[in-house]
Amino acid sequence: MVKKILFISIFIEGYGGGEGRVAWEMARWFSKHYDVVMLCPGKKTGLVEDETGFKQFNVRSSGDKNVYLPLLNAIEVAKLYDFLEKFQPDVIHMHDPALLDVIGQLWGKYARVPVFYTAHVLPDRALDFGATEISRFLNTPINDRLAKRYLRNFYQHCDAVIGLNEITANMIRQFGYKGRVFQIPNGRDLALYHSRDECPDITEEEKRLTFVGSLGKRKNQAFLIEAMQYLPENYHLQLVGVALDASYQGVLEKQARKLGVKVSFLGQLPPQQVAEVLGDTHVFVSASKMEVQSLAIIEALASGSPVVGLGNETVDELVDETNGVRLPNDASAKEFAAAIRSVCDRPAGAYKELCHNASSRVSQLDWTCVMERTIQCYETVLALRLGRTSMSTVKIYRQFIAHIPNRRLRNRIAGLVSSLPVPPKKRFFLPVKTLGIAFLNMTVSVSGYHLLRVWMWFRKLFKKD
Repeated sequence: MVKKILFISIFIEGYGGGEGRVAWEMARWFSKHYDVVMLCPGKKTGLVEDETGFKQFNVRSSGDKNVYLPLLNAIEVAKLYDFLEKFQPDVIHMHDPALLDVIGQLWGKYARVPVFYTAHVLPDRALDFGATEISRFLNTPINDRLAKRYLRNFYQHCDAVIGLNEITANMIRQFGYKGRVFQIPNGRDLALYHSRDECPDITEEEKRLTFVGSLGKRKNQAFLIEAMQYLPENYHLQLVGVALDASYQGVLEKQARKLGVKVSFLGQLPPQQVAEVLGDTHVFVSASKMEVQSLAIIEALASGSPVVGLGNETVDELVDETNGVRLPNDASAKEFAAAIRSVCDRPAGAYKELCHNASSRVSQLDWTCVMERTIQCYETVLALRLGRTSMSTVKIYRQFIAHIPNRRLRNRIAGLVSSLPVPPKKRFFLPVKTLGIAFLNMTVSVSGYHLLRVWMWFRKLFKKD
């Protein structure tokens, strides 16, 4: 039976987009019913507990907002592994294929604790989820190959991978993963978005359109602004979120001024304010080119906002004629505008039916339901692991080392690992000096998604040795 759960996130609370939000919300929700610790970046290594009783083990890290690099040395690694040995989680649940998650994965493999990974990015398109907008260096064929090679190794060492929907689960299989795949959607606190009694008055003069999410080329806000020129002047587009590339918002603002359309940039808002904005929205609009399972669309539907969107993994899954309009992903901005008009021009009764259907569509995505399905997933894997023997520590390390892209670095760490002493059977023994160096380098090798740019910086640092 599952009693203790270690969640891991490479993000501090409040950052990391939907991936970071889900990791922290899941951990906090599960902590109401289980003994939970969140392993995450922090200013100082150690276990802390907030006023609500929520526990997190911080690993001393350096960075800013969405990018944090663990500052691992022999002492920090020893503190972390001493904690893991004392806590003895029943399962480890990871949300990011990099850095702290890799350290937790290594410990889980040795200690025979099953490790689970929720795939928030499509494995064969990992670099398309924001990384190439952060750094142009990453947008090359060689980095795409390295990221896929790294991810296959990461997947191989998971006891189970969770796909958020059928599309993702199928892609995980196609990527070559042979282990267990579970299909469990993202959870939300639906009560937060069900606070209003009635949908907005569709007969109001001003028609409010809203998009929530990071501003970037993948999210395609430029298309939404282009569509505004085909709508009457009483239509108002609200963009909630911040840009991955600081200059991108300026590009969007310039486009809106040039077209003479009404667009408001509301910036990053806390969940309560997002819920209020959605509660006052006539139509939620999305032209995102690619999603796994968009939290913003789930929240919009939960709030009773009809959705007009171009086809992608989330829109195809959740939106149809009963709760909005789903367009082909190659639809024109003019066709998109016409779809918005078709929703806003409906009689009040027909519009209210769309709102009701929208909230009903995601009624099973409350955290309570998702938690129950996730625990069943844990229990299934725990039952299957009974009686299995664990891999040797050195074999685990060697498999990870084989996927470090830099040959000089790979050979250097391989030499360190070859001299590791055999740990005692009853206690996880940490050869602090050697493993501290090994972990420090292994966890920053090409990692896919947000932190890939750290690799180039760290290679330069390593050359100074």
